[in-house]
Amino acid sequence: MMKITIIGAGNVGVTLAKKLELVADYELVYHSDKSKDYALENGLIPLKILDWENAKFDSELIIIAVKDNDIEKVVNQLIVNNKEKLNGKLVFHTSGTLPKDCLIDLQDYGAKVASAHPFQTFYFNEVNILDGIAWGVDSETNEFEVISNFIELIDGKAIKLSTESVKKKALYHISAVAASNFMALSIDLAKEIAEDSGIDPKEFLPQILETTLQNNIRQLDDEMPAITGPVVRGEVDTIAKHIESLGQTINAVIYKNMCESLALMAFDKGLLSGDKFELIMELLD
Repeated sequence: MMKITIIGAGNVGVTLAKKLELVADYELVYHSDKSKDYALENGLIPLKILDWENAKFDSELIIIAVKDNDIEKVVNQLIVNNKEKLNGKLVFHTSGTLPKDCLIDLQDYGAKVASAHPFQTFYFNEVNILDGIAWGVDSETNEFEVISNFIELIDGKAIKLSTESVKKKALYHISAVAASNFMALSIDLAKEIAEDSGIDPKEFLPQILETTLQNNIRQLDDEMPAITGPVVRGEVDTIAKHIESLGQTINAVIYKNMCESLALMAFDKGLLSGDKFELIMELLD
């Protein structure tokens, strides 16, 4: 059975630990009492939740699942407290933005380093969110096999990032942000405006959200997004009425910003004429 050390008891670390409980031997290293409590609240085995002093670090794989700003601190702490245990170990971080080279100092002590980012959102740490997801991996060939075996163990799929993708890793991560965070913004806007209009979001929104998502998944191989509505149709009067209805609110600002972005995209892709685009931009100015 594979032995794994996870450093970080946040959403990613706890979700990985929960997934590993039946398939691997693991230890979860926490940074604070708050993160320890979070791990315990999520039902993890107390004996496997350890602080830095009591963690064994005798595993073949060390996963650093902390915020980007904390990775350097973790690297330094590994060197100060556990440098004699690093030789031959594979250490990877789960950041979607940083390259594997941010772990390069560990190589001085015999460790092999990589990065493996789960292309998923971890708001709720349910284990099934790991099923079938892609992991973007930045590693040498030999290390990729080990990482791939680990990812298959937790029902994911390892995809080795090309040299170009590694160089453009910030763009890689922006893709995930756009797919998740910006979708959440749109849904929250729809929810609040639905409530202001007197309808129940739970009754009206799920079906249109699901249809829109599935339509655009079907269009992933096509240059054109699956989109309709007043902006794409160039209906300036309708957009103006929307803005008037929203009044002087934060939602009005968000709506106008999103309309501007949508108009830019629609014009760029040839869905909106130049004349209509100019009229919409003048209205939104």
